[in-house]
Amino acid sequence: MVTLRMELPYTAMRHRHPMREETGDQVDEMHFTVDHLPGVRRFVAAHARKCGLDEESVGDLVIAVNEIATNGVRHGSPNAELRMWESNGRVYAEVRDQGHWVPSDAGDAPPSSDAEGGMGLWVTRQICSAVHIIAGERGTTVRLEMPLPPRYA
Repeated sequence: MVTLRMELPYTAMRHRHPMREETGDQVDEMHFTVDHLPGVRRFVAAHARKCGLDEESVGDLVIAVNEIATNGVRHGSPNAELRMWESNGRVYAEVRDQGHWVPSDAGDAPPSSDAEGGMGLWVTRQICSAVHIIAGERGTTVRLEMPLPPRYA
């Protein structure tokens, strides 16, 4: 099992440590396919607003989760799961698929301007305060974190 974690946006620093099994009081979840990606975006926006994120942060989180969800159903497996919750002053979004991907340094640096892909994970790392990637026999899990405004923390 490998965990990659970005402590701060705009860095290429990685830390390897176990991802904590942490969920809040209420976990919202949905199962989706590539045809449900618009619904994924609506689901993320609604949950982010419910948690108290401002509209700019809501839009940022929607972009980040959409990139990971799209990767999941296009490159991982046709069916995936999204879970979202709030805990300890942060909002979490977790995408799970049954694909087998061994993370390397993907997304640590922007792709070259002539690359056909590879922008999604890099953009996600710029938006979120932490990105955890777990790849194992049962598939891949990507957990994103974003801090809530101080009044909600």
